[in-house]
Amino acid sequence: MYHNWEYVRIENKLPDPNCVYKMQESCAKRGAGCLTWFKRRATEFGANTVVITQTENQQQISTGMWGVNGGDVSTSLADYYYCNTAKNIQPKAQDETPR
Repeated sequence: MYHNWEYVRIENKLPDPNCVYKMQESCAKRGAGCLTWFKRRATEFGANTVVITQTENQQQISTGMWGVNGGDVSTSLADYYYCNTAKNIQPKAQDETPR
């Protein structure tokens, strides 16, 4: 489903002005959960680089019948790009010849 998502780079700024813009998305998950989510989602748009443009950390706590729940939640905004630079790792080609 998310083919080669492991090869998608995370950056804080655009690494090369020749990169091609694909899409922008936001994510709200605990901890570093957004980083993996962004990498996987980027592949759906033909992107190989995620540029984190904005991050906001929040503390969400609620009380209920079972006690206090919550924790840190990070909301991030990211742009997806296709970059063709030496730093972008390409997956090795698979030999599709049956053995």
